[in-house]
Amino acid sequence: MNRLTYEKSGVDPNKADQIIEHFSGFLKTRPRDPRLLSGIGPYASCFSLKETLSRFEDPLLVSCCDGVGTKSKLALDWGAIDRLGEDLVAMNVNDLLCVGATPLVFLDYYACGKLDSNQLLPLLKSIQLACEMAECSLAGGETAEMPGLYVDQDFDLAGFSVGLVDRKNILGETKVRPGDCLVALESNGLHSNGYSLVRKLIEQEKLNPNENTPFSSQTWKEALLKPTTIYVKALKPILNSLTGLAHITGGGINGNLPRILPVATEAHVSFEKLVLSPLFNWIKNKTGLSQNQMLDTFNCGVGMIAACRPENTDSLLAHLEQSGLRAQRIGTVESSSAKEPASEPQVVWR
Repeated sequence: MNRLTYEKSGVDPNKADQIIEHFSGFLKTRPRDPRLLSGIGPYASCFSLKETLSRFEDPLLVSCCDGVGTKSKLALDWGAIDRLGEDLVAMNVNDLLCVGATPLVFLDYYACGKLDSNQLLPLLKSIQLACEMAECSLAGGETAEMPGLYVDQDFDLAGFSVGLVDRKNILGETKVRPGDCLVALESNGLHSNGYSLVRKLIEQEKLNPNENTPFSSQTWKEALLKPTTIYVKALKPILNSLTGLAHITGGGINGNLPRILPVATEAHVSFEKLVLSPLFNWIKNKTGLSQNQMLDTFNCGVGMIAACRPENTDSLLAHLEQSGLRAQRIGTVESSSAKEPASEPQVVWR
């Protein structure tokens, strides 16, 4: 009788070890955080908090989880997966910033139908480089080979990050108040949201990834697969001068800005200040989406919205400019005009 082995069922138990061994060699060339006590291999990673905690009065662990979504499918189809690690790390560490936390460690989860070193190694390397950009440590991860669940070269990519914040420095609804100024930080394009719609649009328009767009000298591949901006280095030094920070991801500005507002307040935002880039204008024209639908779906050129006291606005804008980020005032936080005092926060466009 034919013997059935794990390898015959579609899983190569040695392949992952071989790929990780190559990745370990790459890690030896990268800067190492002395607080990370474990290398690749243990069941779980150890990270020393001894020196870090000395700077906190009441430290809180902050954790989050996110993925790249269907942007990974477009990147795979167009042969451009080598910067997806930036998207993965950004989607997580940017969320930590919104609580006022500084990232400490990051872990990744990669699942596929069949392991391919030409796919996994570039992804792992980009994740490591993105962690360095985010000033946190890649503490480990999981590689799962699952034939039958994923077909051909399809894969899924998710990440998990942990940071620290002092209780008194938590950002959001407990600090934001009417009168606060709202400052928009530029995005790097689509970031990692809206790609299910964009992929349908690409199919409809029969776009060639290597052809230039009609609105820039970039190819479609370059324009649509720019990695998500990692805001850590720019924002970490001035988090304590903010009252709130909204990461504009799935749900767009309308869905994310209210998450940092206290009950019975509104974000009054100027349409005039929100000038759509040629890319977002092209998407709007080709899809026929209304302005509101665009704001519910895409970041529309805004990667983060910071809230701060009016007296801190000028210094915030100056700091962001020095950090190489374009930013501008786009509105204010106001008391709600709704008759119901317990009304949910919302964005009011002017």
